Amino acid sequence: MHYFFQAIKVCLKDKLFITGGRAGRMEFWLFTLFAVAVRLALYPLTTIQYFGVVYSIINFIVFVAHYTAIVRRLHDSGRTGLHLAPVMIGLLMIFAGFVAAIPMAVTAGEVLAGLGIIYLLVLCALPGNPNANEYGPAQPLPAKQ
Repeated sequence: MHYFFQAIKVCLKDKLFITGGRAGRMEFWLFTLFAVAVRLALYPLTTIQYFGVVYSIINFIVFVAHYTAIVRRLHDSGRTGLHLAPVMIGLLMIFAGFVAAIPMAVTAGEVLAGLGIIYLLVLCALPGNPNANEYGPAQPLPAKQ
């Protein structure tokens, strides 16, 4: 249980806006579990007046922390953060399709983003480089103090 809270602390406090460095599989997957649980637990409460704004703020903070954790996880295996491009381009296509009222752009964006998420999940599940790489030394979660 200590590692779960340590991963949350690292991603939300210590490295919230830091994409440099590396994140081990345990840190990434424990924080991913936390991010999904927070979003699922708080989403039903958005029907309560004004809680939607609070949910949006919490969701944005968790999104930023998760984004930086993904980039650091990719760095752990020697890959760049550009592997996030299909997801981000897909999300931009969805937004542009809604704004311009082009259903085909929305559909294409959903497909691209969905395939990009599957691609990222596979990359994040692969083991990292056990040795130092251009992004720094391997940094597993710190031991109990």
